[in-house]
Amino acid sequence: MRPRVLLLAGLEPTGRAGLLADVAAVRARGGDAVAVPTAQTAQGTHTFAVVPAAPRMLTAQVTAAREWGVLHAVKWGVVPGPSQLATARAALKGTDAWWVVDPVVRSSRGQELSRLSPRHYLALAGPRVVVTPNLDEAGWLLGRPAPATVDEAQQAAEGLCRLGFGAVLVKGGHLPQGQGLADVLAFSGRTLVMRGRRLKRPPERRGTGCRLASALAAELGRGTGPEAAVRAAREHVTRYLRTGRD
Repeated sequence: MRPRVLLLAGLEPTGRAGLLADVAAVRARGGDAVAVPTAQTAQGTHTFAVVPAAPRMLTAQVTAAREWGVLHAVKWGVVPGPSQLATARAALKGTDAWWVVDPVVRSSRGQELSRLSPRHYLALAGPRVVVTPNLDEAGWLLGRPAPATVDEAQQAAEGLCRLGFGAVLVKGGHLPQGQGLADVLAFSGRTLVMRGRRLKRPPERRGTGCRLASALAAELGRGTGPEAAVRAAREHVTRYLRTGRD
């Protein structure tokens, strides 16, 4: 099956992150990508700017995408504000697709990309919704400090699951060196610690979170279960870090 994945994210023109990185990941996983920009962004070595998408156009693009066929998954990346969130949710009403929510509110350099609050993200919870926060985002969503150990990452994943998400993947790439590298997946009453080897990331290879969430959406849209889908998405990111190719 070739999954059809709707990608809602900010357009970063170089493709190092954001919508173009999402498209590359979905295509690499054998899916058909439908790219809808929630914002235009400029993210250079010195220049930074964000212009939110017009809600009317956002509605039209999502509606048009649905007219051409069934959506098997939706990946939510940067959503600049409540109006874009409400607009996209309304346009997606009635779909049975998996949702993968990557709660990106700041760039890797700390610049603000979104005005959404934890409450907005928690309102997206549902049995077919997977949320993929990093450690800082997991703490932010729960109103507590960022997890600093694998045990704390497990507690955060389980806590978010109890709030109604079908699955939670807490990405542990920023754990202290002594903790090793571990992502935590919680779903269906289970919690799995997925360990890996920390890879050196060249500065130009950004957007690993975007690629992980998009690859995960493609796998879930294909019908892969959460555990196998996460493992496939992690392998995709590992290959990208090693080779620079999706």
